[in-house]
Amino acid sequence: MNEQDRTSIHEAMEQQTISIAKAGIVTQLQARCSVIAAANPIGGVYRIDRNFNDNVELTDPILSRFDILTVIKDEAKVEEDDMLATFVINSHMKNHPALRCNDPTTKAEREARLQETLLDESHIKKTDTSKLLS
Repeated sequence: MNEQDRTSIHEAMEQQTISIAKAGIVTQLQARCSVIAAANPIGGVYRIDRNFNDNVELTDPILSRFDILTVIKDEAKVEEDDMLATFVINSHMKNHPALRCNDPTTKAEREARLQETLLDESHIKKTDTSKLLS
């Protein structure tokens, strides 16, 4: 969290106001609301050998403003994570523009066009496209 964001959230939580300075207008607005926040751990992995404060880059004054702090951990499970990632990628590929054209091409032609597109998008692993077209 950068310093400006840190200052803004601290003001909102402590003074219940938000200061705005735009287009020559300087004002304060009332900020009566609940704040729900989420923070990713430093380095993307929550270290159980460290306390909460050492796992996130939030200052003590900001953390002290929250009534409840909880940790939700996503345990790395290689097989399940791979299945989920494959499902998401396949879902997006089913709606890929290469498959949603109006010209009357055969299934094999659409599959070849999709495979060419996927080769251009090297961040997507090669998938059996015949399963996508059924």
